[in-house]
Amino acid sequence: MITLPGRTGDSGRPPGESDGWDELLVQLSPEVAALVSAADELVRRTDPEVVRVVWPHQKTVGYGVGPKKMSEHYAYLAVHPRHVNLGCNYGAHLGDGGLLEGTGQNMRKMTVRSVEALDDARLVPLLRAARRERLTALGRA
Repeated sequence: MITLPGRTGDSGRPPGESDGWDELLVQLSPEVAALVSAADELVRRTDPEVVRVVWPHQKTVGYGVGPKKMSEHYAYLAVHPRHVNLGCNYGAHLGDGGLLEGTGQNMRKMTVRSVEALDDARLVPLLRAARRERLTALGRA
């Protein structure tokens, strides 16, 4: 379930074959679908070459420098009934300016309850840093 890099709005798949994006959105309330779409737009605008992987059944979306969830992904969306978590897979290793929460060894997230929350000036630099961290960790920097 991958959207190819640099193909915003087009998965590069044959007609009729889906990457799971529409299947995800149709499950959501209009308010939460708007949050998911706005967060997706932010990530894809920040990194036009991002690889997006959608898991509609789990209501999650991964973003990375490749399709591998555990090694190449640097950000994710986790969809809940009234909010969306926008997280960084290795956020514990990033300077986030107090934006992210969590106590795990690697993952950190912010809770998004409004589209306006995605206007936080710390988000774009954080997403860029998360991408750089993955490229460096994978020896691709």
